[in-house]
Amino acid sequence: MTSTSWKRLPEYAAAGILAVALISCDSDKDAVVEQGEEMKAFLEAPQKSSTSGAHRQNDPHAELSADKLAQVALQHLDESRPQLAMEALNSALGRFPGNAMLLSLRASLFLQQQQTSLALADLNRAVEINPHDPILLTNRAQALRQFDRNDDAIRDLDSAIELDPDFIGAHFNRGSLRFEAEQYDLALEDFNRCIELKPDVPAPYFNRASTWEALGKRDNAISDLERFLSLKPEESWAQVARDLLTQWNPDQS
Repeated sequence: MTSTSWKRLPEYAAAGILAVALISCDSDKDAVVEQGEEMKAFLEAPQKSSTSGAHRQNDPHAELSADKLAQVALQHLDESRPQLAMEALNSALGRFPGNAMLLSLRASLFLQQQQTSLALADLNRAVEINPHDPILLTNRAQALRQFDRNDDAIRDLDSAIELDPDFIGAHFNRGSLRFEAEQYDLALEDFNRCIELKPDVPAPYFNRASTWEALGKRDNAISDLERFLSLKPEESWAQVARDLLTQWNPDQS
């Protein structure tokens, strides 16, 4: 984060690159929690070579399904082992090269590592495999955005919202792109929808506050920033909001 100016709203949305990636993994993360002990056993099992025959190993992951392998990778990520997560995903894709979920997870990890070209390649392949998945389309839009391919990103987000009108990640990111394009009324529609769907998520209030300010409606902007702070966002962004409130409403500072 390099600026406290409302005009840098897209930097807040840039956090959405990871947020969207996490949205795509929520159901798998839940599965990790439900099967945590099983996954822990797999992760901690020693991987020793077997002497009982050629090319045989005691690989605890060898018989796992694609879903279970995704859970293993997510467990590594949850425990701050991104290199092991990447190794698990590479190995899984060696066995299941046409699995869109695994490709999407690896793309999310590539995005976290700022390897955007690799992320986009995985997401292009995933969308080819499953063109009607709004999560894949939304994640690809985030990768496209890194190459300033905003028109292509908007098309992906439009398609995602057509497939799932209630997908907050697509609305949030489309609103951010519309804001960048100074299409403030359209951006407002997307942020309104985010808040309607998830009123206790802080990020859309920050972006909507910036949009209100761009539209010259400062009272609304102040109200949204106050709501944003009440939801206890990450401290670095809370400080941005407090700084903006001081600028916008100096009498209350």
